Amino acid sequence: MFDSLTNKLGSIANKLRGSARVSEADLDATLREMRMALLEADVALPVVKHLLDAVRERALGAEVAKSLQPGQVIIKILHDELAMVLGGQRRDLDTSKIPSVIMLCGLQGAGKTTTAGKLAKLLTAQGKKVAVTSVDATRPAAREQLELLAERVGVPYLAGAGNKPEHMAADALKQARLGGNHILILDTAGRQVVDDALMAEIKAVEKAVHASEKLLVLDAMTGQTALEIAETFHQSVKLTGCIMSKTDADMRGGSALSVAFSTGVPVRYVGTGEKLDAFELFDPERMAGRILGQGDIVGLVEKMEATIDKEKAAKAAKKIKKGSFDLMDFAEQMGQMQNMGGISGIMKMMPGMNVPQEALGQFDDKPMKRMQAMVYSMTAKERQYPKVINGSRKKRIAAGSGTSIQELNKMLKQFTQMQKMMKKMKGGKGKRMMQAMAGKMGMGGGMPGMPKF
Repeated sequence: MFDSLTNKLGSIANKLRGSARVSEADLDATLREMRMALLEADVALPVVKHLLDAVRERALGAEVAKSLQPGQVIIKILHDELAMVLGGQRRDLDTSKIPSVIMLCGLQGAGKTTTAGKLAKLLTAQGKKVAVTSVDATRPAAREQLELLAERVGVPYLAGAGNKPEHMAADALKQARLGGNHILILDTAGRQVVDDALMAEIKAVEKAVHASEKLLVLDAMTGQTALEIAETFHQSVKLTGCIMSKTDADMRGGSALSVAFSTGVPVRYVGTGEKLDAFELFDPERMAGRILGQGDIVGLVEKMEATIDKEKAAKAAKKIKKGSFDLMDFAEQMGQMQNMGGISGIMKMMPGMNVPQEALGQFDDKPMKRMQAMVYSMTAKERQYPKVINGSRKKRIAAGSGTSIQELNKMLKQFTQMQKMMKKMKGGKGKRMMQAMAGKMGMGGGMPGMPKF
């Protein structure tokens, strides 16, 4: 979502990092660059002015003047102020009531129904007993779509009885209470544009269920119009947060900064793709770090915790210790990496990488998928003992995986090299290598979620 802004502010931050001295003229030049970058990213002018005024005031203070590394201090100031504009500290959902109602509202096409499914999946993974319902009687098959999503996620869909949206909502809440559900996610109707009828309907639904959370789903591609939409909904139902959908699209992302600051309604979650698990908690402080090219090691660790199969990882670690790491383990590790967003997704979150967006776009995960296809086209014996793979076997594997014999030879060579490296990592030497890698990444105790070697 913030790719363009990250490129520009990240490069500005890199210049500052190496500065032993920052004069007022240097600061003004830097702030001018930041102003252009923020405006180009579609951030509202009042938000840009507030952010840069706050940074300038603090940067000219004693905190920077007395510092031996003024550039680093200015980056810290920019990080803090950017985090404040994005909503300050992260706020978890209020689920103290049983059942707690999370009401989703927004315009038609913003992605409310899909977001309801994604949020249900996320909360279920956190151990909550979730149910979903829809009171959208205007869009054809809206309720049927949510019912199908609920089935995929493994949560009950509660069809509320009644002719009016508020009656359907109240009945679904009653069912959720009787069913012992912790949370009821309520999908409301949308319109092409904000109108009085929509606002009246949402108010009536909210009054009927007394929602703990009222979240506005905003299409991240909406641009500056997002601010007007958020203000209108906020005036009607006092929103507690918003969810930015479709943030994987090629857009500028300034609306997220503008909405959070101008309305006081923080971004709580972001949809990062079409899949049901492409949904993330939004943390302003960590997002500010990502925008400034500082990475997000906490987010990376959380992603590892959520996606890595610990049993498989422990099994792979044991095999590495014994030097018996085979091709099936190789394919599984590639699969784990793809689940974490592929090479480019991991590098974006690594601190100190500072890889330009254009370069990240060139990292192609297709070769990994082709390697996996080759491994899955082998017999169990071939995966365990690749030396038995002769010419005729290679023809069969290449044909079965839709690849060529040359590609297969290259993959087998890479695997042989990896096996040699794994054997070198056995024992104390390997442990020291892993500790050194963890130290460089700022994780003295190792990386949570990964097995200890």
